[in-house]
Amino acid sequence: MSKEKTGFIIITYKLRLYSRHQDWLLLTKQMYHQVVWHYYQILIQETVLLEQSTFLLLRKLEELSIGTKEMRARGEDPPWELEKKWKVPLYFRRAAINTAIGLARNAAVRTEPIDCSPVFYKGIYREFSEDSIEMKLFNGEKWKWVKYSYTGRSIPKEGWKLSPTLKVEKDVAYLHVPVKLEVKDIRTVEERMEEEELLCAVAFPDSEVLAVCVILDREGKLKKVRFLHGGKRREAQRKRVLRRLEKSRKSRQGSGVYQGKESVEEGMENRRLFQKLVQINQYYAHKISREILTFCQEEQVRLIVVPNYKETIPLWEYRLNRIDFYRWQGRAMIRKLKYKSFREGILVTTVPPVHLSDCCSECSGKIRRYQEGKKASKMKYGGSLFVCPNGHRGNTALNTAKNIGRYFLRRFQKKEEVRMTDVSETE
Repeated sequence: MSKEKTGFIIITYKLRLYSRHQDWLLLTKQMYHQVVWHYYQILIQETVLLEQSTFLLLRKLEELSIGTKEMRARGEDPPWELEKKWKVPLYFRRAAINTAIGLARNAAVRTEPIDCSPVFYKGIYREFSEDSIEMKLFNGEKWKWVKYSYTGRSIPKEGWKLSPTLKVEKDVAYLHVPVKLEVKDIRTVEERMEEEELLCAVAFPDSEVLAVCVILDREGKLKKVRFLHGGKRREAQRKRVLRRLEKSRKSRQGSGVYQGKESVEEGMENRRLFQKLVQINQYYAHKISREILTFCQEEQVRLIVVPNYKETIPLWEYRLNRIDFYRWQGRAMIRKLKYKSFREGILVTTVPPVHLSDCCSECSGKIRRYQEGKKASKMKYGGSLFVCPNGHRGNTALNTAKNIGRYFLRRFQKKEEVRMTDVSETE
């Protein structure tokens, strides 16, 4: 039985506020800027204060800006008094102070007012329900409570909502809400490999198959395979958008006025189309990562192995470095898979993307690719089938997935051998 360790993860939920009193939101943001800038000025002129702990520093800054009971009894004004007309609420002020402290400790000296988003501590927001929130906003004269409805992903009832941040983008306002959620299993890769019997290795081909999942045991034997489809449908959606972009470009060239510029209307339409490409990618990245996770849950697998595409990829890897970056989605799928899996107690680990797709998973011989009914060649991409010098044949994406899992097992076994050698020498 596995010795699971519990922990926590913080996930940020983006909620769109319905546009009500948009000007009040902007005024509240401007007020936050002014208060943060006020405290930032104190800190960069009295740098010795930064040597104190955050708690003591917060108390000292409040003393310098709003004074103490003793000072008020003596009729003294604080040396760095906030303008009295602002009447900043307590928790609004403390949020601004903490922002200023973070900027003073971690950033270079600034010479202009700071643009930052207001953080709402409890006390300046309340009644945070499943579809609305009440916030204290500045309307230019005084602070008022305003109730906002919102839309967005449902926040889990078992999560702890932390202080939301207000983001105002032109005519749209969002709340970014960090939510603390319990994770039932936070064991490391090494701890899992000591107890788990299975792992799932995943390859991400750029074809009708968007991901190939293989379940392997600790000896590298294949237990189960799943192909996740959707590439043709995704390509059809992409091509419709790309044709419209190309049609727009040709119409401007044909008009004789094309000089690398576009009208405001054309610019807005093109941006909308590019955003559509991004949305298509996001949809399939979420869809495939969720299907991988579901497959692992069905098979009770708690460890996933994927290629580490953050590592340097040679320029000749055409498929991974092509100009059309809206197409290949392996990296996006892996990013989404990592946070979705960790939330469910499943860990994603990586192996270097070296010789995973050009070697046979059975004998390590160099493979030749081909399509059904055609001759095999040494090309790196383009063939969905393969044959190796020792006669092994099969699907290239499946072969890559098996290579990923077996490469991870070989590396882990070598680490275990080194560790056991060290223990023996110590004894």
